[in-house]
Amino acid sequence: MLALSFLVVSHPGAVDISEGRAISFYVRTQALTRRRLITATALLVASILCIVSYFLVREYRNTEQEATRSAFNLVQLIDRELRNTVSLYDTTLMSLINLFQSRALDSFPAPLQNTLLFHTASNLPSNDGFYVLNAAGNVIATSVPDVVLGPHVTEEPWFKVHRELDSAEIFISRPFQTSGKNGDWSIRFSRRMSTPDGAFAGVAVAQMKLDYFTNLLRGLDLGPDGRISLFRTDGIMLVQYPPIPSISTGEDLGSHPNYVRLLNEGYGSFIALSEIYQASRLYNFSQVYNLPIVVVVGLSTEYIFSNWWHTALLIGTTTLLLCLGIIWLTLLLMHELNLRQQAERSLDELTFTDPLSGLANRRFLDKTLAEEWRFAQRTGRPVSLLMIDIDHFKHFNDLHGHQTGDEAIRRVAKVINTHMRRPRDLATRYDGEEFAVVLADTDAAGARQLAEEIRSSVNAMEPVPQGKQKLTISLGACTCYAKPKDEVQVLLSMADKALYQAKKGGRNRVVAINETGLNAIKPTPETL
Repeated sequence: MLALSFLVVSHPGAVDISEGRAISFYVRTQALTRRRLITATALLVASILCIVSYFLVREYRNTEQEATRSAFNLVQLIDRELRNTVSLYDTTLMSLINLFQSRALDSFPAPLQNTLLFHTASNLPSNDGFYVLNAAGNVIATSVPDVVLGPHVTEEPWFKVHRELDSAEIFISRPFQTSGKNGDWSIRFSRRMSTPDGAFAGVAVAQMKLDYFTNLLRGLDLGPDGRISLFRTDGIMLVQYPPIPSISTGEDLGSHPNYVRLLNEGYGSFIALSEIYQASRLYNFSQVYNLPIVVVVGLSTEYIFSNWWHTALLIGTTTLLLCLGIIWLTLLLMHELNLRQQAERSLDELTFTDPLSGLANRRFLDKTLAEEWRFAQRTGRPVSLLMIDIDHFKHFNDLHGHQTGDEAIRRVAKVINTHMRRPRDLATRYDGEEFAVVLADTDAAGARQLAEEIRSSVNAMEPVPQGKQKLTISLGACTCYAKPKDEVQVLLSMADKALYQAKKGGRNRVVAINETGLNAIKPTPETL
């Protein structure tokens, strides 16, 4: 007699334990492992990207701050030089006004008076002449012979502002080109002269060539497209180095958004798109103390961040390759895990599966029945067990041979499996020609009905080839409401007792047993 027992998961298709509860644990484990691996990889990649991004952003800020600091140092240097230069001119103008108004030199001859008035002016950088004009605009003293200031001197802003405003502040004119053959650009510094009673008495003027500032800025390296500009506070360009054709000295840039911002703020830095350069630039600026002049250092952000971009590209590429490598290794590991889990799954199938029919064996039956029994104890729900035996199988096997007997077992197992319609319905090959079916959450009536359906289906099978006779089965059904202290062996014992009664009563029938005793369901004549 064959000694094999099987467990079958309810499935309408082929008999395969991998589709049932035996494999569900491994499927869940595989899915959980995969999710954890994906989550860990995602967190690792995200962490790497965040860390690299943080350091790149910090390096970007450091680069910007370093450029701003260097530019501000340059602004302060130019600011100090401007203040010193303008202070020299202003001091000379005030000395000239004091000497002229005190009339301390009236006793000296005219040539000597002129020399004493302007003796300090000759030492000033890029000095282009000093003049003293009376209230009518006439030149009454000059350091430059044959000076010509034009026919409308009184309407010039540097003259008019002092006549109309009683201000002691120095005035800086718009840049202008001199009438000489070189046409050099110059500016005028002017101060008001007043009578003892405060009335307007004229203007003292100093003229300075702007090439002094150009020469001052010439040796400074600002990188490609870097420029230093000097503006009046009303937006008039005084000096720009290096010069560009699109902006000329004396041009009014007060309407350009970036210049409006820096003229309004007076001090600071910002990065903005330049309308003139059509590129992003870093502006650092400061108004010269007590002077209507703004110093602006403009740097190309492309130049400032060129090294940073090179570093960022290198680090970014390396990081990307690293992340791709981690992802590739993760996919490779997942593939290896899948292969391993498939191998373990195949091994488990061999452990729980009978090679004859592909059904589960008694080992898995014991495991599953114990789980369902504990579930029934916790919930108070019923659990049923069917014990099935092929009638006269020993005689059939001896008469037709083991191969035909094996085919009979496979056919009966397949019929039983087709009646397992719920995920928790389990069928096993219990021992040789015996089978067992576990029906979770099934009462006595449901167990009897399913048992009769299985019996009828087996009874309706075609004879096994070479068997020449139809197969029948006997079934014992037992339903229990497990109590906390009950043992699962009670269910097995009662089901086996019911099977014994079915065989004793004539076979090809169902006998159900519960706490109230035996209840046989005899086959109808047409099913015998």
